Amino acid sequence: MKKDKILMMYVGFATFVKRDIEILSTRYQVDNCHFNTSKKYFLPVTFLKQFFFLLFRMKTYKKVIIQSSGYVSFLPVIFNKIFKVPVIIIAIGTDCAKLPEINYGAHSKPILSWFTRFSFRNTNLILPVHKSLAQSNYTYIDVAQKKQGIRAFDPQIKTPIIELVNGYDTKKWQILNINRQENSFLTVTFALDNVGYYRKGIDLIVFLANTFPAYHFTIVGQVNLQETCPQNLTLINNVPQDELLNIYNKHQYYLQLSMFEGFPNALCEAMLCGCIPIGSAVAGIPDIIGDQGYLLKRKDKKALAELIKVLENNTILPEDSRNQITQNFSIERRIQEFFKFINHVK
Repeated sequence: MKKDKILMMYVGFATFVKRDIEILSTRYQVDNCHFNTSKKYFLPVTFLKQFFFLLFRMKTYKKVIIQSSGYVSFLPVIFNKIFKVPVIIIAIGTDCAKLPEINYGAHSKPILSWFTRFSFRNTNLILPVHKSLAQSNYTYIDVAQKKQGIRAFDPQIKTPIIELVNGYDTKKWQILNINRQENSFLTVTFALDNVGYYRKGIDLIVFLANTFPAYHFTIVGQVNLQETCPQNLTLINNVPQDELLNIYNKHQYYLQLSMFEGFPNALCEAMLCGCIPIGSAVAGIPDIIGDQGYLLKRKDKKALAELIKVLENNTILPEDSRNQITQNFSIERRIQEFFKFINHVK
């Protein structure tokens, strides 16, 4: 039988976009469309291309799924009214936040905030990757906007909002039979600018490396340090996923000290590989870690140093961290819930 067609739209072709396309491809013919926002002056051209793409092709699709709300979702929700093709927005994090203190979040920019709220209000279904992205209280740092999430910025929104957590391949990310370096800490991230540097908690990792010179710290990914690199901090550029699997397995702890993060993929991958997690109490991170790791409730260097000292008495095993993900956030769960939710939209 000929498969129905679905359109996937996205700003960046990230790992989570590829994963969802693979999931949908098992039951649908999936076309994908990149909405290029890399250069602001190119935005009008991107809108024009998207307009004609949707004008001639939207009616051929059974559904349209968009990874994040904002400029990318504006025209699809308008064409939805014309062609009656259901539009589903996956809320990923930045589209649910307003943290001008760190220059982060779609709602920190008035024009982008309007496009984001308009899209959420006029789509058929919103699937945030964690329930906190619907509405939550932010307490990690002192901010003017303590209420975060979709409902915080549009209290009258009537669009259905259903949590759809990320899911992970428990066969791909495994505990290997290799030795872990004692007192080793890993972070996998991307932070080239000042905003990313502090949002991803790189400043805290540099602090830890300076505070605990006998411990070993590693950052994998493209990062521009704002400070002198400590001798016990190793920087590794982007690596293939099979190499990343080995790196996860060589480290004892994983640091996810972000100031905002919807549902961080690397944290879950690291836990599947047996890394014991240490994370900030923001968005989905506390639920990901559960009882099998450690939480930094406030961004406070003294409190973080004390938390690291507690690790001398750690009793959490690599298998405990892995089981937390396999039992709660498997790829099978996402597949089942993804199809359940999108098939319900007519």
